This record gives sequence, C-alpha cells and structure tokens, in this order.
Amino acid sequence: MSAWVCPVTETPFRIAARRRARDRMATVAIAAAGGAVIIMILLILAYLLYVAMPLASVTRIEAVSTETLPAKRSSLVFAGERRFLLPEGARGASGEVRRAGQHAVRLRADTLEVFAIPPAGLGGDNNRPETLEVQATIGVSGALPASLAVDARGERLLYAFFDQQGVLHAGELDRPAPSSGVAKRHRLMALEFSSGVVQVDAGSGLVVVVKDRSYLRWTPGAPSKSLVQGQLPRVQSVAKHLAWGPNHETLLLVDEDNRVYRFDTARADFPLLGEPWVAPINVRGLVSEDRRRVVYFFGEEGELLVQVPSSKEELLREIVPALKGPGDLGLDVDDNVLYRLTDTERVRVRLRNPSPETGWRSLWLAQWFGGYDAPGQYWHPDGAAIGVLSKLSLSPLLYGTFKAAIYGMLLAIPLSLGAAVYTGYFLPPRIRNRVKPSIEMLEAFPTVVLGFVAGLWLAPLLVDYLLPILLLPVLLLALPLLLSLIHLLLQLLSPRFQRRPPRVALVAAVYLLATLLLMTNGEFLEGWLLETSMRDWLWREWGIAYEQRNALLVGMAMGIAITPVMFSIIEDSIFAVPRSLSDGSLALGATRWQSLARVVLPAASPAILSALLIGIARGLGETMIVLLATGNTPLMEPGAFTGLRSLSASIVVELPEAGTESVQFRLLFLAALVLFGLTFVLNTVAELFRQRLRYAYANR
Repeated sequence: MSAWVCPVTETPFRIAARRRARDRMATVAIAAAGGAVIIMILLILAYLLYVAMPLASVTRIEAVSTETLPAKRSSLVFAGERRFLLPEGARGASGEVRRAGQHAVRLRADTLEVFAIPPAGLGGDNNRPETLEVQATIGVSGALPASLAVDARGERLLYAFFDQQGVLHAGELDRPAPSSGVAKRHRLMALEFSSGVVQVDAGSGLVVVVKDRSYLRWTPGAPSKSLVQGQLPRVQSVAKHLAWGPNHETLLLVDEDNRVYRFDTARADFPLLGEPWVAPINVRGLVSEDRRRVVYFFGEEGELLVQVPSSKEELLREIVPALKGPGDLGLDVDDNVLYRLTDTERVRVRLRNPSPETGWRSLWLAQWFGGYDAPGQYWHPDGAAIGVLSKLSLSPLLYGTFKAAIYGMLLAIPLSLGAAVYTGYFLPPRIRNRVKPSIEMLEAFPTVVLGFVAGLWLAPLLVDYLLPILLLPVLLLALPLLLSLIHLLLQLLSPRFQRRPPRVALVAAVYLLATLLLMTNGEFLEGWLLETSMRDWLWREWGIAYEQRNALLVGMAMGIAITPVMFSIIEDSIFAVPRSLSDGSLALGATRWQSLARVVLPAASPAILSALLIGIARGLGETMIVLLATGNTPLMEPGAFTGLRSLSASIVVELPEAGTESVQFRLLFLAALVLFGLTFVLNTVAELFRQRLRYAYANR
C-alpha cells in the first residue's frame, strides 16, 4: 500500500515574490530599451556634430619660414614650393616676370618671352631647380615692363602692357606655339590711361585699366562695342590698389583713404556691389583666391586681414612681422601660402583656412554676388563644375523646408480639425468606431506614392484646372452659408423643415455636385472672368510665372500626408474631454455648437496645439513628396506658383555625389543637424502639451 503525498501549494508569499521578480525584469528591460533609444539619438547627434564641426574651424597661421634665394630674384620663377630658373640668356636682364597658371611671362623693353612651367611633380626641386623652356618670343618696342599683366585659364594665356607712346598691347596664346610669336595680337591707343593699373582676365578675354577714378574696359578682338570708358561709381578718392576678386567675378579697389570697393565685372558700366567699407588697416596690397571667395589684405606694418568679400565676414586679423618690410607680396594658391619676395630671400606664411565660406554671415545672411541686381541667398554648391564659384547659403533650403510645411499645413489644419471635431463630438460611437480607423489608415500610405501621384498626375491636372482648384476653398466656405440660408427660408415656408437641418448625405451630395460643376466649367470661367487662361493672366497682370511643380502642388500632397497624424491626436483629445463638462453646459442651456466652442475645444486646446506642432515637424522632415513634386529649385520666393528645395531633399540628392571631405559634404550634415534640431524641439514641445492635457484630466 503506497503512502499518501500531500500536494504542495504555493504560498501567497512565493507568488508575490515571483511577481516582483517579473516586474523587476520588465522594468529593467523597458529601461534598457528606453536608454538604448536615447543613446542612439545621442550617437546620431554626436556623429552629425563630428562631421559638421570642421566647418567652424577658424583661420590661423600654421608656420612662417624664410628661405634664401639660390640665384637673383630676376632669374627665378616660383610655383608654390617649386623653383625654376629662366634660360641663361634671360637671366639677370632687366624686366618684369609674371606667373599665370602653367606659364611665366617676362617683359623687357624690346622682348616679351613666354615660358612653360611643368606640371606639379615633374620638376622644380628646391635643391636643384630646373631651367624653363621658352614657349614663345615676341618682339616689342618701347614696352613699359612695370605695366605687364597676365592671366591664364587652362592653356589660354592673355597678357597686356603699355608702351612708351601710350599704346595698350594685348596678346593671346591658346596653345604651345613656336618661338616665332603669338597668333593673336591687338593694339589700342590709350595715352590718357598709360600710367594706370592694368588687369586682364583670360576667361572672358577682358582687359581693364584703372587710373584715378576712371576706367577703360576693352575686349581685344571683339566685333563691336568692345571698348568702354567711364567713371567708377562712388569712388571718393584716388585709387591706390587694384586686384581681381575671387574667380575674377568682381574687381576690388582700395583708394587712398583705405576704402574698399567691389565692382561687378559682368556689366560694362562696372556697377558697385554693396556699400564701400573702410579697411581697419593701412592697405599695402591685396590678393584673392581663384577657387574660393577669400581676399587677403596686407598692411604697411605687417598686418594681415583675411575676409570673405561677398559677406564682409572677417576670418583673421593679425600682425605678422615676417610680412613687414620691402618686397613684393603675393599668394601661392596651390599651397595656400602667402609670401614676401625680396632680392635675396622669400618669406612664406602658411595658413590653415579649410572652410572660409561657412561662417554665420555666409550661411544665413544675404550676400551680393557679381551678376546679380541685389543681394540675396543662394545655394549652388557645385558651381566649380560650370566655371563659377560655389554659393553656399543654407537659407534657401531652410526657407523651402518651412515653405513646404506651411503650405501643407494650410490644407491639413482645416481637414484634420474639421474631421476630428465631427468624428469625436458629433458622430455616434458606432459610426465613429468605423470612421476613425479608416482615416488613420491613411497614415500608413507611402509618401513616395503620394509624391509620385502628385508629380505625374496632379501637376498636369493643376495646369488645366488651375482656376477651379483655386476657387474650391471659396466654394467650401460659401456652400455652408448658402445651405443655412436655404434651410432658413424653408423653415419659413413650411413647419416640417423646423425639425432638423439637412442630413449629411444631402450636404455631401450638394458639395459633390457643386465641385463637379466647377471643375467641368473651368475653361468657361477663365474666359468669362479673365478673358484668357489663368497662367497667362498671372503673368500679364502680376508678372508671376507659373511653374508646373510648385509649392501649391507640394502643399496639396503634403496636406494629405499630414492630415491623418493631426486628425488622430485632435480626435482623441476631443473624445477624451469628460462628457460631464459638455453635459453640464447643455444642461445650462447652451447649444451643442456653443458647448463645443466654449467648453470642449478650450479643454482640448493643449492637445490641438500639440497636433499642430507635430504636423509642422512632420512637414519639415518630409522628403519624398518634396523631392518628387517640386522642381528642386532653391529659391526664396513666397509665391504658391514657384518651386522650392528643402533641407531633406538636398541631403537625398546631393549627398551621394559629394566628396567625403568636401565642404558640401559637411554642409549637408550641418543641414541634417539643423533639421534634427527643429524636429526634436517641435516634437518635445508637442509632447509637453500632451502631457499637460493628460495630467489635467487624470483625476477627473
């Protein structure tokens, strides 16, 4: 006979202990997951800062060195750290030597010689400088060597100088030529300008001479109107120094009072760009870079001023004793080195200036560029690909981001608010439980599909039905008033209409019928109201050019994408308002509309404001709709019929093509950082408002 075993039952103590252990495990798991999310956000933020921080690097002097020249200064040609010797027959002779690109030009009273400089890595060792080869020799008569000016663009070389009779000579060398001379040579009698400063631009073939306040503009070989003379506008004293601005887009002039002027070289009359400013140093000379918007001013006491001329942003102002003293001052653009060259030595000042055009003024404030009628903000980071300097203002991208979000909110606010109020307050619970999930399902609809449909189907539809679509909001506002008036008249005619207003089905049918009539008679309305198409009328009467992919199209597509998010939050907040509040107002004699306007909506206002902020944040971060439904034109125009470009669209389009160490690459990460900050702040504020509503009704 087996022994009887009493079953062991768990005590309440053991059950409670097991539950506490599970609760602790769940708490740890939830805390770990939340902490992981926070850590990931911080890591993303840290990486964005890591890539973008070099943009804030300050300009500074890295090293100063002095080297003794191995030969006479008149026998040497410098190309960065490389040194070359002139041919033996040209050494020691009087004259001026100018370097331009891969050319060196020497002018004497009776001869102009052109020498070819080997590319980098093919000679010019400091210890054993090589001898240059003569590329061309040109016979001249009575030349003034000090007036020589040269410039090179690729294989094209342009030079100009005066002779003793006041004749301005200009010549062009397109490719290596035999020593017999240069194919293209031009002469111009300009005796009154013979003591002026000569500047040439090989890119445009332009020769400029400035004397005192007067200028001469000459394009040798041009068929007509190649010669222009005039007075430089608003120059208050005699010109002291003259130099090309960055990439020869502007002409920089310093007068005797150290006022600095910028003139637009793209126009024959040399208009002044912006207001002149007084340099904080006594300017001894100036030079600019070709590939970046940077100008270097040298002072009489060794001062060095580095500036971005378009924004007047000062990058560096420092006294460099090595630059003080006699000698010629200049810039080796290839090595980013400033130098002072005397008869016996060359002093080199190496700068570190990785991102000169990414200061606050350059990125966000208006700048005046050559070829423009007014200052503005422009985003054109790949300008070097077409021979111009890049324009790196993030303002057009930020403007386009907010413009797209605002136009989307103009549609999303009335749709989401109206639908949420009707669903959460007026609809019976049985119908609400079906309508609400149906609207919320639109939130899962891919935005790339919305952008695709907007760009390929809605954009052409807007072109054909622009006036009816613009009249739709007027129709939506006018029909309720019209229906209310009709119902009031019917109440006066028959007592049976006093029981209830028109049903929803009837109102919807009237809306659909009115919309159909409006859309099918758009061409008639344009002919009756405007006597032409809406697009032609906009251009004729207002000067507004209609672009097929514009902000109106983006607003319609983005409004549809934002509406479900805002609807869900607003509807939940309205439905969550305790019924006791609205019932109390109804018991005191208020109508349902009065109860809604004065009780329910004020109580739900924190969540409604939260929904607005989340909607704006959703619009700011949208990418595919903006990318597919706009022309991606970085313009700062508020009109609904112009294009735009957002921060997110620029990141998607340009980041794969940008070099990993380029300024454009880092600026795109800065754009991502700005977008991250905007959405983070808006979502945080929205959550705070939601918590306020939750706490307000937690104990009711």
